Amino acid sequence: MLFSLGILLIAQTSAETAIISKVPDDWYRSTTKLFKYCVDVKFEHPICPQINRGNFGEINFESEFFKAPVGGLTSKTLFQAQVLYEVNRPPVYWLVGLNLTGPKPEKIDPRLWAEAQWLYARSLFDRHEYQKSLEVFDKLVDEMKGRALFHQQRAWAQFFNRQFDKALGSIVSSESPLIYEVAFFEKWFLRALIEKENCLYGDAIKSITEGRKQLTARKPDPGKHPWVILCKREGLGTTCSRLSAWYDRVYQQKSKSSLDDLDLLEIELKDRLTPGQKEKSSSSIVWPFVGENWKDELGHYSVPIKSACS
Repeated sequence: MLFSLGILLIAQTSAETAIISKVPDDWYRSTTKLFKYCVDVKFEHPICPQINRGNFGEINFESEFFKAPVGGLTSKTLFQAQVLYEVNRPPVYWLVGLNLTGPKPEKIDPRLWAEAQWLYARSLFDRHEYQKSLEVFDKLVDEMKGRALFHQQRAWAQFFNRQFDKALGSIVSSESPLIYEVAFFEKWFLRALIEKENCLYGDAIKSITEGRKQLTARKPDPGKHPWVILCKREGLGTTCSRLSAWYDRVYQQKSKSSLDDLDLLEIELKDRLTPGQKEKSSSSIVWPFVGENWKDELGHYSVPIKSACS
């Protein structure tokens, strides 16, 4: 029995090693290449949408897939780090050892370095090291300004550093028509938090109401996700419908989470606006953004806000 189990484990490890060996060296440069990799390995790597397992399955951390990176920054070690981050086990000590806040080593690809810095910024944020996180985010604007998700994440870092005008400006950048749209489920929650922090309680209630309306009436279309679009272009048939269904579940989860956050914030705000308590003045946030979007300005927008706190 033990011998048979050993054979099974060796076979599983061998299969996982073969899947890992197919990761393209420049996976971080192209969404298309990462998508084609997942197609090639039949979506069996955990970094791929788990379309063959129905819903989100259990994670086996003994798997070869979750091997920690060792040594310097390469395409392979960054991939290992990214996988660990996706399952909430970022290799922080490895990231720190790369000295990502210092100058880029001469022989490192600028894009590879920027991707590693972005991962480090997210890891710092998750550890509540908001100031350090924002310092790294700010280094990446020129390299990452074409990524909507980058602007969304940077907006949160700016919020926790009380850079409210810049956080609102990052929302504008993330929704620029110049870059590919990525649904921002937390947008209205973030705006309401900014208004609350500036004692604009009535306006925060309005943002919550609008956010609830948007999240329930205008659900993002999973068919517009880049991977689903790529899948249809390749004519992959049922794979595309499974991908679309998987992203639909992801969207539903994120939407529900954001609606729950709005509900909790509304309870807090209504408690502040109980009868007899003076309501603060109306917001002077310039919203939505008025004017043209310029590519060289992405990541540098600022939306004025005047605090009503006494």
